[in-house]
Amino acid sequence: MSSSLIIFNQYYYDLLTKIRTVAKKHKEHSSTAKKVLESVKENYKEFDKSADDYLKFLKESCNDDFWKSYFELNKEDCVEWLKKDDIKTVSLFKEISIADITKLLRDNFMCHHYLSVFYIFKNEMSDDDASTILKVLQNFDEEFEMENEDYKKVVQRLNSMKTDKVKEGASFEGMENLKDTTIGKIAKDIIKDVNIDKLKQSISNNDGDIFKALANPENGLGELFTTVGSKVTDKISSGELNQEAIMKDAMKFASLLPSMFGNAGGGEDDGTGGFNMADMMKMMSAMNGMNGGRRPNTRSSVNKQGLRNLAKKQELQKKLANKKK
Repeated sequence: MSSSLIIFNQYYYDLLTKIRTVAKKHKEHSSTAKKVLESVKENYKEFDKSADDYLKFLKESCNDDFWKSYFELNKEDCVEWLKKDDIKTVSLFKEISIADITKLLRDNFMCHHYLSVFYIFKNEMSDDDASTILKVLQNFDEEFEMENEDYKKVVQRLNSMKTDKVKEGASFEGMENLKDTTIGKIAKDIIKDVNIDKLKQSISNNDGDIFKALANPENGLGELFTTVGSKVTDKISSGELNQEAIMKDAMKFASLLPSMFGNAGGGEDDGTGGFNMADMMKMMSAMNGMNGGRRPNTRSSVNKQGLRNLAKKQELQKKLANKKK
């Protein structure tokens, strides 16, 4: 079995898992969710990751005109493209259309992430090429070497969208609800000092795994948490902020992390993008930024060993999940 087929099936199954998980949450009041669950039960009760049946279905459902339209698409038109009548009715899974998927996921970037992967890995290629493309897809680089110019264009567009998603964090679904909260005000004060390029590089160097990136507090993510912790501590010490209010807002913020980062924690998707509340609380406990309202005794407001231990635990959980598969 070729690497391209393996990669295609993995992403195809991952998308199926995501929409099934969301559908389960909304089946009581959503006709779309009910329809999707019925289709999954009928057509995908068992999923063979070595089969080429799923690829054959996609090729039949998404014709050359569909992919030509996708290839020629400008980044600025990506959202509207998904709403076009001749696009939204196309099925990516049996009896599950693009319209169904966008309605359930409510994340246009995620939809284009999977479409870009399908556009590329529906084609045969060498194992080396497949590995190279996969590596580029897992970071933020917009400048890279790739022999196939068509693939390169699609990946560059996707990575540019990924960069926009990071820079425009306030536009994430649900983030508007935080703009007037304690955390929202702190974020507004901090974001102007954040080095976006270093943050992107931090995640890219760790294959898109946020927990691995967090394990090194000296990189972009580590610096970000250090900065946040330091500013929060200063504001609490001065009486400008109330620690109880911050923790209340932090819990609200944690519930939004899955939609921001997708399957950031790696491993099997549980419907929260691999990043659940328990993970968030462990991360918060690994940080000494508040320290009961007192300034930390160490120079860094991040518990480095705590973060490393958390990253190691996440890596072990990921390996265990892969073995179960």
